[in-house]
Amino acid sequence: MTAPKYHLTSYGCQMNKLDSELVESKLRQLGYVAAPAEADADVVLLNTCSVRQHAEDRVWSKLGKLRIRKRTDPGLVVGVLGCMAQEHKRYLLARMPHVDLVVGPSAFGDIDRTVEQARRKNGELAAEREPARTKHEVQGAGVVQVDHGVSGDTIVRDVRVRPHRSQAFVSIMRGCNMPCTYCIVPTTRGEEISRPVADIVEEAQRLCDDGVTEITLLGQTVNAYGRDLPGKPTLALLLRALHEIPALRRLAFITSHPNFLGPDLITALAELPKVARYLHLPVQSGSNRVLKTMRRGYTVERYLARVEQLLAAAPDFELHSDFIVGYPGETEADFEESVALLRRVDFAQSYVFKYSPRPGTVAAELPDDVPEAEKERRNQVLLAAQEELTLRRNVAHVGQTVEVLVEGASKVAGRLSGRTVHHRLVHFASDDLELLGQHVPVRVTSALAHSCIGELQAHDAAGARCAGPVEVGEQ
Repeated sequence: MTAPKYHLTSYGCQMNKLDSELVESKLRQLGYVAAPAEADADVVLLNTCSVRQHAEDRVWSKLGKLRIRKRTDPGLVVGVLGCMAQEHKRYLLARMPHVDLVVGPSAFGDIDRTVEQARRKNGELAAEREPARTKHEVQGAGVVQVDHGVSGDTIVRDVRVRPHRSQAFVSIMRGCNMPCTYCIVPTTRGEEISRPVADIVEEAQRLCDDGVTEITLLGQTVNAYGRDLPGKPTLALLLRALHEIPALRRLAFITSHPNFLGPDLITALAELPKVARYLHLPVQSGSNRVLKTMRRGYTVERYLARVEQLLAAAPDFELHSDFIVGYPGETEADFEESVALLRRVDFAQSYVFKYSPRPGTVAAELPDDVPEAEKERRNQVLLAAQEELTLRRNVAHVGQTVEVLVEGASKVAGRLSGRTVHHRLVHFASDDLELLGQHVPVRVTSALAHSCIGELQAHDAAGARCAGPVEVGEQ
């Protein structure tokens, strides 16, 4: 019997990408194989994001296309996973009746049984409507798993299912307890639930045994880790435990909240050389008035104090941030304070987002009073200011030799790309795919606004290469 084939597309954040790897692990353990293309799949799954409207729009568009295919292929299983499933629930089935399963983040642990249930129902329904299947809308199996189910953290991960041979994400907690007015994550992912230290270390060890040398720890508010566990272990304690894994060369974590950047974590970042030398610490706005309405729980002054404490202890760190422009009530003066803060902190990188109301959030009840054109202007101004800072940092690296973890081929033919310990993107001339997964020395020869160009230097390939083959997961 031919093994059933699946195709899984991820939208959104790193947590979604990791969730997709866990779903793939579960399906492969059941005997499913990854389809080379979506058109070849018996099961098409979309792991979705609800943080911004644009992400949802892409999913609605994809579902519309799958509706057309299912009219002639009623056995096809179409599944919506993740945050949109949790947010929209049965409305998804009402709007897209051809969808077979709607599975929220809390129910990924038994995704294999859910998919099998949908396949059986589809087989029965297809047999009943076979004579008229091209004339009528095809109804899906209608399996909904959102407010109950088995957590994906219970999945015994197949460490071979990951997109990069030397890199892996590891979830250390799920959910969020913060009251940010614009964010739908607490609604779609629930309250904070941390994983025990021993479970995380065991998973990281298995990944490193399979060739991983860089691990990024994930959590919606990752540095709040452990508050719900017995003994209240901290992120600092977890970092120290993971630091002891011999094969691990880099250790990073995202996303942090300024309120939880305390002395113990700062000390760990300064003392642990394997920890990547950048911190993603979103500030969201440079205006105290806007921060208060966002319910972020800190002021600009408090944010700056935390940054100064970090850089005093670990001056080699670089700061990354997120900014939201066009939040309800944001004035031109508020926005200019964001520009000023960006320059004052001298962020190495910033992600800038135009505010979009998310149903069910507190901010959605406020007037969306900044015109779209003005949101776009502020977005471009802040991006341009960040580009200046990033370019200046990149120029300062010209002539230096940096260690690059090679991730893959560049968009320019004949080049490979990778990142430094500061998460700086570096391209260099080579078509040797054996370098993928190696930590190699590259001398920076020129700088661009978002990356550096360099020349590969002589190195000990045996020492730089990670061991073992890696099976690439579908993304």
